[in-house]
Amino acid sequence: MRAIIIAAGKGTRLLPITKNTPKSLLDIGQGLTLLETQLHSLKECGITDIVIIVGYLAEQIEAKIMEYKKDFNITTVYNPFYATSNNLISIWMARHFMNEEFITINGDDIFDASVIKSLLKSKENITMVTDVKDEYDSDDMKIISENGLVKQVSKKIPIPEANGESVGIIKFSGHGSQIYIDVLEEMVRDPQNMNNFYLKAIQKIIDKGFPVHYSRCNPKDWGEIDFHPDLELIRKYVSKTNLVGKIFRNK
Repeated sequence: MRAIIIAAGKGTRLLPITKNTPKSLLDIGQGLTLLETQLHSLKECGITDIVIIVGYLAEQIEAKIMEYKKDFNITTVYNPFYATSNNLISIWMARHFMNEEFITINGDDIFDASVIKSLLKSKENITMVTDVKDEYDSDDMKIISENGLVKQVSKKIPIPEANGESVGIIKFSGHGSQIYIDVLEEMVRDPQNMNNFYLKAIQKIIDKGFPVHYSRCNPKDWGEIDFHPDLELIRKYVSKTNLVGKIFRNK
């Protein structure tokens, strides 16, 4: 199993702290970076083959991962268009690493290993990790699901119609890998897709009639860092745990 981490963006919503530091390397507390927590959770699930899509301040991420070469097989893929495109282009850049079962992960996600362990149980071609909350907001990547399948995924879904949220972690197995590659190849030929989220490709897969299943997780088992309040909440959580001890005991 391979993990592809999407970490090319500039993190402009977290300025000024991302002016000189990529979001993946933000300190989330106890001297840990966001990227380190992701690597720890993946290793706990037995996943050590890692591809990181980089762009903004790529050299900092590439320097950081040198510390983990002993325990991981880490490759970076550079997106030279990171400043003028969205993450659909980033994930397309990594298509050559989609020749086996893989998981894509948003670079701003922090998650417990249990989220990945549950996802790995799915035998379906395409499985998206989702959660269910009491309330959603306009910035949530909302979903509409029916009969165990994701039918719609978009931030534009009206809040009253949403019955779940995409966590930003998707597993591709069997024919799912080629289905994804084919749709990405089709979409990048249209200049209008330069600034689309990669989940637009997932919606296109659904629209083509391919089933997208979901693996549900507890909202408390993950978080994402988009805005300053998100980072403060994550830091408060980390300060109450022995996360740093767990990570370095397992390095």
